[in-house]
Formats: sequence, structure tokens, C-alpha cells
Amino acid sequence: MLAPYFFLQTRAAIPKLLSPVVGGMAKLLSLESAVVVSPEGNKLLALPVSRAEDPLIASGVAEHIREYRTRFGFSNLPSNPELTLVAQKLADAIADNTDHYDDIPFETLISSYAHDSKTPFTAISHVSVVGPSTTQAAFAAFVSNDEQSTFLLDPIAEVFAVATRSAEYQAAPADITVVLLARIVPKTQAVANASATVSTSNLSFPEISNTAMLLALNEYRKDHGIPQLVENQFLCQYAQKRVGDLVAYGGLDGHEGFRNDFADLDNLPEPIKQYPGGKIGENLAYQHCRNMTTGDGFVVETATSLIEWCFDSSTKGHREAQLNPNFTASCTRHQSGLFVVIFGE
Repeated sequence: MLAPYFFLQTRAAIPKLLSPVVGGMAKLLSLESAVVVSPEGNKLLALPVSRAEDPLIASGVAEHIREYRTRFGFSNLPSNPELTLVAQKLADAIADNTDHYDDIPFETLISSYAHDSKTPFTAISHVSVVGPSTTQAAFAAFVSNDEQSTFLLDPIAEVFAVATRSAEYQAAPADITVVLLARIVPKTQAVANASATVSTSNLSFPEISNTAMLLALNEYRKDHGIPQLVENQFLCQYAQKRVGDLVAYGGLDGHEGFRNDFADLDNLPEPIKQYPGGKIGENLAYQHCRNMTTGDGFVVETATSLIEWCFDSSTKGHREAQLNPNFTASCTRHQSGLFVVIFGE
């Protein structure tokens, strides 16, 4: 999402593969822009003058989305105030982690924020962009991508929300736009599931033992022809420390605590200092997870499901970590539905 925006905001050479996309996006923006050819033969997008000030406003992006859906024959979704609060919390979380955007546990955060809503939502889906600083540019960024434009045309969504905020990306100013679409659970179903909803919000989950996690992980690696892992006491001590970090944080931290622990190699946590191996890796999960292949979410009840259904479908590197043949040791610790799996070479 940042690459197209970069080309729209700077006079830079456009790769041939991106030229049609960038040119198409330029037509959507309220700017005096033109694709020109440099003496070297490179296509350039020149933006000499902005036609009008167009600050990034959530309501403006929402209006563009409504018009877009109407144009393609889809229902005109109403904005939902409580879903907007969820979107705003997510925008705040992104603002705190823009440099590590790909590591943000979006599904887990959304699920956690939605638990606090009086309105019971289901099938919450999300798209966000970091960079565009105008309403037109943010909307154009969304519709320039086939997957995201299809997201905006979700036929089963009943409500939606847009949130924006300012932040920094790699020490430069960058705005954030978040869009959520969802359905509302019918009142009769919400009443029937009330006890389960309360239980989840109080972080009461089916018990999954740490030993079961190691067994499931090794069975998973065996099925993929990867050597088995052994439990290491120092990794266990560090995993317990990280669980404490997450509980104090109130949820998954996008590995921020992990990165902080290794920021100063002369001041590592004591268990890591004592660990005799080399590289250390970390997987984090919330027991209410979402399968990234199917999009389905549920409360995990077994270690096998967590390893093979949640981590395996992740696009954030979790699958690669648990199948890394260089890792020889591991340990899992958990509390209140928050799981930390530490790997070591």
C-alpha cells in the first residue's frame, strides 16, 4: 500500500509493472497530475499543483465508500458508533507500531476491542493503510488493490466504521486510515450466547497445557519432516517472563516486548544470557484466534488446533518459525488465553 502512494506523492520513476496501476489511481485523485516520460525513457507522475485542500477525514472516506458500494449495486451501509470505537482503538495501536506494521496482530486486537462493545458483532473484517494524508488519496489507495476493493464490496456486511489518525512511519509524518465491516449478532442469538461472551471477555478459556503444546508442535514438525524440539529450562523462564509482559500489557504486544529485550545485547534478560544456543524466535497467540485461510474465528480448545489451525495459517511468519529446521529447542507458557512459544537454535 505504501508503494503506490509513494509514486503519487513524488516525482519518481514508475516501474513498468506498476505504471497502469499508478496511472489509474492518478485519475481518481483531485489533483492536476499527468504521466510524462523522462529523457531516460522512464514514466514519471508529475503533481505540480493540488486543486484543493483535502484533509484526511473519516467521514469523507466513509462517504466515498458508500458511493463506491452504491455504484456497484451494493447496500448503503450505516456507520456504527461502537464499531467506530473499535476502529479508532485499532488506529491507535497501528500508530504505536507503524515501523512494525506486518507484525501487528490485527485479528486478535479487533477481537479484544470488540469484546468491550455493548453491541455483539460478528464477521468483523478489516483493511488499513498507512501514508495517505488526504481523503481522496486514502480512498484511492484502497480501491487500487483488487483484494481491498473487493473487501469494500462485502455483500454480507451490515455496518461499517472508518477511523483516522496522524502518526509517523520511519520518522516521517504519515496518516492512518482504518476501515472495519461487520455484521450484528441477532438479539436472540446474543442472549443464547451471553454466558460464552462473558466467559471470553473475562479471559476464561478451555485449558491447554504447556506440555500439550510441545507435543502438538513436535507432531506437526514430524508431519513436515522437520527435526523434533526439546524443552529448555532457560527458554521456559523467558517464555514465562514474556507472558507476564503480555498480561501487564493487556493483550498481544506485536512482539514489542521481545524486540525491547534484545535491543541492548549487553543487557539481555538473564534466561537468555544463560541459554547456550544462538538465535531466538517467538510466536504469540490469543486463544480466540482466526484462521487466515478461511477467515473463520473461534476459541481454540486444543494444542493441535492452535498449532495447525491458527499458527499454520498465519501470514506473519508464525508458520515459518514453527517449521524452522534450525530451531532445536522450545518452550510454551500461557496465561489468560495468551500464549508465548519461544524457539531457540
